[in-house]
Amino acid sequence: MARRPNRWRAGADLPPQHGSRQAGGEDLPKPVQPALCAVAPSPAEAAAIRLIRHGPLVLRLRWRLEALRQLFDQHSFWACHRRPRQLARMLGQSQAVVSAWRGQELVGFGRATSDGVFRAVLWDVVVATEHQGLGLGRRIVEELLLCSAVRQAERVYLMTTNSAGFYRRLGFDASHSQHLLVWHRDHRQAPH
Repeated sequence: MARRPNRWRAGADLPPQHGSRQAGGEDLPKPVQPALCAVAPSPAEAAAIRLIRHGPLVLRLRWRLEALRQLFDQHSFWACHRRPRQLARMLGQSQAVVSAWRGQELVGFGRATSDGVFRAVLWDVVVATEHQGLGLGRRIVEELLLCSAVRQAERVYLMTTNSAGFYRRLGFDASHSQHLLVWHRDHRQAPH
């Protein structure tokens, strides 16, 4: 496998990924490579999980909105209590969506928005707690970075509360020249 650059940047050559789409657009299973950890996961655990890079209609997830809601509610603090209608709209507005499945169970998810030229943002990368440490989060992020709208953007952003080390290992750098500012809908008032 080709060596990845130390820093991810748009247009960089990323190694080819197993499990890409066939010519007919059919999703192929993707092997999950375990991350370095004290106890390596069993080969059966790693092989049982497959990633799907969804097309624009995100049909499999639209049919399984309750599974997505449960993944968020049980394994994230930032995405709890999202309603199915909100999730459907969120999926429809995302240019890249990747999900991870163990049989019929949704065990991981990530998405991105992008203008396809200048900026892209990764959102909602989550892996079920019992499946962490298998390299699944890494594979989800790598698949998102390979999606056309994200791959073509000159900069890819993300926000994280407690996983900066994870993203640094994937080639993301902290930006000290920019500030994250948040406008809260709950606090909006008419300008004075």
